[in-house]
Amino acid sequence: MEVLTKMKKLIALMLAAAALAVPAATAAPTKGKPSGPTPCHGKAKVMVVLKGTLANQPVAGDTSFQLTVLHTNRWGRGYKQASQPVTINVAANTRYVKNGQPTTIDQLTLNDKLVVKGKLSRCDLRDADPANMPALTAKMVVDQTGSGS
Repeated sequence: MEVLTKMKKLIALMLAAAALAVPAATAAPTKGKPSGPTPCHGKAKVMVVLKGTLANQPVAGDTSFQLTVLHTNRWGRGYKQASQPVTINVAANTRYVKNGQPTTIDQLTLNDKLVVKGKLSRCDLRDADPANMPALTAKMVVDQTGSGS
C-alpha cells in the first residue's frame, strides 16, 4: 500500500513538472534567424531565363524586341503569364549568339527560337503582378534556330 501511494505521488509530480516545462519551452526567445517573410533590401539579383520565339523583325539600332515566351526558369514565370508577346529591352552591352558565333540584333529573324538571359532584383520579381512585370534588359540573347537544341 505504501509503495502504491509513493508511486502515485511520483507520477503526479512528474506530470506537474512536464506541464510546467512545455509553456516554458515555448515562451523561450528564439535564437538565430527571425521567422516570417524575409525583408527585401533590393540587393539580390537573380538570373531570369526566357525561352520563346521572336515575334517581330528587329533592325539594327533597335532598343527592344518582342518575344513570345514559351518556357522560363523560376524567376521568369510572371513573364510567361503576362500577355504575349513581351517586350525585351536591349542595351549596347547585350551579347547576341547565333550558331555559336557572335552576331547582332539585325541578324535575328521572325520566329527564331531564342533564349534570353537577364538579371533583375529578386524583390522586384517577388512582388510583381504578371500584368505589370518589371522591364527586363537582356544581357545575352542566344538564337537556337537550327542548332539542334
